[in-house]
Amino acid sequence: MSNLLEAPLDGASQPARNGGFVAALILLTLIGGGAGAGLAAYVSSYTEQEVHGRLRQQQSFADTLPFAASTRLQKLDPLVTNLASPQEAWIRVKASILLVDEEDRDVGVLRKKVEDDFLSYMRTLTLSHLEGGVGLQHLREDLTERAKTRTKGQVSEVILESVVVQ
Repeated sequence: MSNLLEAPLDGASQPARNGGFVAALILLTLIGGGAGAGLAAYVSSYTEQEVHGRLRQQQSFADTLPFAASTRLQKLDPLVTNLASPQEAWIRVKASILLVDEEDRDVGVLRKKVEDDFLSYMRTLTLSHLEGGVGLQHLREDLTERAKTRTKGQVSEVILESVVVQ
């Protein structure tokens, strides 16, 4: 006797098992495709709602400016003077001022007052006051403060376009 077990080969049961596997594979593919399509639709609609919501909340450009819409930029004449120390050092500043347009004043007179005050201030500076980025920042802040004081608040900011020390 042989130790081999004989199993009956049934040709009809083999295609049934293959058919069940194919049906399960098709079912899982449909479920995965449906879940992917649903997730894509959800993400798309959520993104669109979020973008439209942010656009509605966004302020207009004029509302985000740090100064009033009626503010005007007024260029000053280049200012050239010598420094307090050393006497041979000269400074040339080209600047502009932002004017708040509250009243109709003579802008030319206002500009000349500011330029005169800037020249008086720059004659008191030394070379060590202007060294580095911090020195230029202090110069801009000091000029802005002097312009605001001189014009009784009509100047909101001084913009330094160029500073040359020779």
